[in-house]
Amino acid sequence: MFYIIGGVATLLLILVIIVFKEKPKYPPSRAQSLSYALASPDASYLSSIIRLFKNLNFVLLVITYGLNAGAFYALSTLLNRMVIRHYPGEEVNAGRIGLTIVIAGMLGAVLSGIWLDRSKTYKNLCHPNCLIR
Repeated sequence: MFYIIGGVATLLLILVIIVFKEKPKYPPSRAQSLSYALASPDASYLSSIIRLFKNLNFVLLVITYGLNAGAFYALSTLLNRMVIRHYPGEEVNAGRIGLTIVIAGMLGAVLSGIWLDRSKTYKNLCHPNCLIR
């Protein structure tokens, strides 16, 4: 079965490489046509990465996302060990705790998204003086 899936994926990859072009003949939007016109020929992947890391907002976003994701993955990876050490034989409850963490995160993401859409306070969340206001 894996050989069949691998064969189909390889065939699709070959077709994509042969059929698809780097750019469409006509730009799909006005913004894309402007980016074609303004693109410098010496722009490279490395220069765009360097430019990104010079942007303070991007660096702050990367750090906060990394801390959030790292804390979640560390907790979810070690949750079973932490629960079993203090409460032997409670594997099912460790799973329930993990499920609760995931559902609470999903619910929090949805609710904070709705709140941000209604209040339009995107920058106040990240502003250093937001607690003073």
